Amino acid sequence: MKYLATLLLITSFAGIGIFGFSLFDHAMMDGSNSGCVASAIDGTACPTSIMSMTLHHISALQTLTTTVVPPISSLLLLLASLLLISVSIFLFHKNLLLPKLGLLPQRIRDLTLDSLYSQRKITSWLSLFELSPAL
Repeated sequence: MKYLATLLLITSFAGIGIFGFSLFDHAMMDGSNSGCVASAIDGTACPTSIMSMTLHHISALQTLTTTVVPPISSLLLLLASLLLISVSIFLFHKNLLLPKLGLLPQRIRDLTLDSLYSQRKITSWLSLFELSPAL
């Protein structure tokens, strides 16, 4: 579990670093207030009102996600994540596939007693059939 959390944390920091670096353009590095981070994606000026700024940033985020992950690849990403989750469940919970065999001698004893009981029932039925008169 610690390994998975560490891997997830490193991957998230790497993703933030890569996408954060790609969002900044060179005009922002010079110290000039030429625009906001979302303007680097579509090249428009950043709006001044709160509502239009929120919508502008949401549309920039939508543009970024559709550019990075096309719709066809999202299905593959979903299938890959489901495969990764199922493999990790099977690896971390080893008793999920193979049940514990701690009660195996008790189960064998029960099965032998059941089979002996069944044999006795069949034998008693056959003995009754043998002693009964023919029709």
